[in-house]
Amino acid sequence: MRFILLLFFWSLVGSTVAQTDSLENSKSTYLDSTEIKKICAKLQIPSNLEANNDLLNFITDWIGTPYCYGGETKKCTDCSGFTTNLYVTIFKKNIPRSSRDIFNHCLPIAKHALYEGDLVFFATSGGRTISHVGVYLWDGFFVHASTSQGVIISNLKQGYYRKTYVSGGAWLD
Repeated sequence: MRFILLLFFWSLVGSTVAQTDSLENSKSTYLDSTEIKKICAKLQIPSNLEANNDLLNFITDWIGTPYCYGGETKKCTDCSGFTTNLYVTIFKKNIPRSSRDIFNHCLPIAKHALYEGDLVFFATSGGRTISHVGVYLWDGFFVHASTSQGVIISNLKQGYYRKTYVSGGAWLD
């Protein structure tokens, strides 16, 4: 009986320590609600006080970066270059370099079930062949590198993106 109680105790302690470690590892730069509201206003997106602060800062830093095919720096980037940089910096996950490869390694997610950090995929060349990727924020908004405007925030409800949207996806490690 003592053995079972000891196991139970250690499982509780271990679980608490693991949760604390996990929370500390996922902490982002703290922004107060006023600062979050300012950043969201600057980015022209609805305020989200529960947003990942590091994600907001990353987007602010990259917004307006010009588009260039094959680029992956703040000098110029394409959609998958931007997305891979965001994922490695914010989520510490290495993902493939092409939108199609990213799509092929994701768990599909319905549009209504998208969550901050999920990936959104588009067939911008017609059909259903994936040719564009972005990162979902909230309320239909997503960040991506547009061929015409560089790194911008768009909305899935906009005609072009509503028409070319294929799927959402969660990255599987």
